[in-house]
Amino acid sequence: MSELPTDWCLEWKNLNYYVPLNQKIYFNLWQSCQKTKELHLLKNANGHLNTGDLVAILGCSGAGKSTLLAAISQRLRGKVTGDVTLNGVAMDRINMTQIASFLPQYEIQMQTFTAYEHLYFMSHFKMHRNTTDAEKRQRVTQLLHACGLQEVSHTRIHSLSGGERKRLSLAEELITNPPFIFCDEPTTGLDSYSAYRVIETLRNLCKNPQTLPSSNGNSNSTYQNGIEMDTLHAKNIGSSDALLSRYVNSNVHHKKAIICSVHQPSSELFELFTHIILMDGGRIIFQGSSEHASQFFTYLGYVMPQNCNPADFYLKTISDSHTQRKDGAFIKSKYEDEVCGRYSGSWLSPSYYKGDSLNNIKKFKKISWIHQVYLLLIRLIIEESRNIKQAVVHWVVFMVTALTLAIMYSGLKTLTQTTIQDIDGLLFMLPFEVVFPVAYSVMNVIPAAMPIMRREVGEGTYNLSAHYVAIVLSYIPLAFLKTFFLFALIYSTTYYTRGFMVFWGMYFVLSLSAITATAYGLFVSTLAENTGTAYELASPLDLIFRLLGGAYYNVDSIPFVKYTSMFYYVNEGLFYKFWINVDKIDCPRGLKGFCVKNGLEVLERNSYKTADYTYWLDCLGLVVASVVFNIFAFTIMRKYVKRTGFY
Repeated sequence: MSELPTDWCLEWKNLNYYVPLNQKIYFNLWQSCQKTKELHLLKNANGHLNTGDLVAILGCSGAGKSTLLAAISQRLRGKVTGDVTLNGVAMDRINMTQIASFLPQYEIQMQTFTAYEHLYFMSHFKMHRNTTDAEKRQRVTQLLHACGLQEVSHTRIHSLSGGERKRLSLAEELITNPPFIFCDEPTTGLDSYSAYRVIETLRNLCKNPQTLPSSNGNSNSTYQNGIEMDTLHAKNIGSSDALLSRYVNSNVHHKKAIICSVHQPSSELFELFTHIILMDGGRIIFQGSSEHASQFFTYLGYVMPQNCNPADFYLKTISDSHTQRKDGAFIKSKYEDEVCGRYSGSWLSPSYYKGDSLNNIKKFKKISWIHQVYLLLIRLIIEESRNIKQAVVHWVVFMVTALTLAIMYSGLKTLTQTTIQDIDGLLFMLPFEVVFPVAYSVMNVIPAAMPIMRREVGEGTYNLSAHYVAIVLSYIPLAFLKTFFLFALIYSTTYYTRGFMVFWGMYFVLSLSAITATAYGLFVSTLAENTGTAYELASPLDLIFRLLGGAYYNVDSIPFVKYTSMFYYVNEGLFYKFWINVDKIDCPRGLKGFCVKNGLEVLERNSYKTADYTYWLDCLGLVVASVVFNIFAFTIMRKYVKRTGFY
């Protein structure tokens, strides 16, 4: 890299990254204070990347390899300073996600999908909305062949080897045919052969662009591919027009520039890379071609021994942060002398621009929000249907509960003074057995989906709101179905003398409580990063909602607070629907204590309303509670994603 770039060139200049570090200082056992300072992880990083280059970032653990990758690709959250430009045109985060792909260190995919299904599904989001199914399938087939996955195309992802999963992640990112690809330790966890296959695939992409089709699956397509969108304009006419003209009129089979962070590459792997970047302590020590690195180190007096792995030699030489030597600082100073002024030219000064100046370019159009919801809903349904064992366990537990209640309360076929308490007990029990199983069954959904959600939303694959709505919609049919089977079994053995109208009325309000329970479970799951913590947080909330529902506490004592409990609405709705039309309850002679003569007195004794609108007001209350829980859940989830970033 001793010469200035002449082709597509991505530069980064004076990149710095800071993260807050909280330190608690104890003065004594009773007094302490917390001090916040910034930890400087990336320090004045300068460099560039040309199309056709395969670059390896080498450094010891903690050297800043992954941080540099994320900073250049603008996937970091936090305080990042410096400029990233493409042939002199400033790139913001949105632009970078459009022209560059980022492969995280760990594969993040739906494990029950096959390789073909996964790529075909992602093609709907990453290709133009006007792309036909035939073109999508053609592109998927070509990508599978280009990445050496044609033989395992119909194998589920959880059955693929580590190397095959890495290549599948690469194929996913190649759907849009990006000119720049960032790979975070693509060989981690792989054997030597699989690692070689992965890096060899990357080398072929850099040197042989014809290994990939265009992103539309058809080079004669009338619209531009996913990369040719609102990314490469600038307000200054001189540089941006030339840049734009070259890009739009270029062959879609362009060479790629790929930069990887690599941990302990073998000699064979090292030879596949065209250039290297050496890092230590958050600083770039050296950047250049593999041949130039050998000459540069030899010139400085660091001669590589024969039969030595070049990567090991360079790392041992520059790693001042892990030794007491100063060789790395010396090499860095000599490297800076060699490249002095390269990254300070005026043509590298960024020219920021806005989308309103892009009137002459056909913009890339993603699928609509409704279509996103539909596809994500289909994916969730398929994923759930293939985890059949877990679903069967949930259903078995649910029906065992229903059968137990049906047997215990099977004698409640007549209304007498002695059965009123039993009926009320069962009416109070029903919401608990609906709400808690449903709520706890979804508390693992958000923590489990968060890695995929952060990754795909961060890359602009779809909207976060579309994913959340799809999750909610996927559980609504289950809420109605589970409630129907549970209540139908219990009602058929206890209340069947009350008729079908009472059954449907009670079933409807129970179903609404199940939908509210789904929203409540999602809300609790967003409060924690793992399922175990979510269960612990749910316990006190469950207690409060139960107390305010009227089963254990007279709701007249808490006239306003009771409306915050979903159990209050479902309890009152069930009681109202069951008792409101009961005109007479016999009072036997010699009965000791108070005698309840009709259903109205039962409702009044439990402090529930008896107005004509009571039932529908309770249904509305459950709907409002569901909406509120979902709004809170989505808001918390969105803030969490924005705060923690995408990688």
